Amino acid sequence: MDVFAPYAGTLLLPDKAPFGSESSVTLADGRPVAVIRWHNWSMRARYEILAPGTGAPLAAGHRQGFGGRNYYLTDAQSRALFHLKLGFWGPNRPSVLTLANGRVLSTRGNWTSRRFAVTDEQQREVARLVNNSPILSMRPDGLAFELQSPVLSIVQAIGLAQSMRAAIEANRSASVAASG
Repeated sequence: MDVFAPYAGTLLLPDKAPFGSESSVTLADGRPVAVIRWHNWSMRARYEILAPGTGAPLAAGHRQGFGGRNYYLTDAQSRALFHLKLGFWGPNRPSVLTLANGRVLSTRGNWTSRRFAVTDEQQREVARLVNNSPILSMRPDGLAFELQSPVLSIVQAIGLAQSMRAAIEANRSASVAASG
């Protein structure tokens, strides 16, 4: 399976690593497609997407710039795969996702409450989070990310999910720091 090709289907993503810093990403049928490795003590919210089985690097993502509003994903040869620019008011407001081919998508919704979607230039939904029932799911701790149209690759979808996760964590940390 080419994880860099546009993909339509459902990915089961880890919400967080229960132990350690690595978690598997699978298709809906349980086949592994990637492993995410988080760099937990990184100031730049770094993570890597690895090939399952071999652990070969596929892509790497990180936050960049002042204010923590820009997230980038590059392949193993450091070629850009996307740039996510969060809205001024943070990750729960509309954001802009620019793909390597120049296509511009928008994100909207609230990642934490599992109401999140990616839309194209005509505001058609191309991807969304789907509630992952703990009773029916093989991965009750995870997120089901449904790619409705073949616009994003598997690697880009994983990177978007990890970038949003990092942005939410940064937002929470800033809120705690401001209140304390």
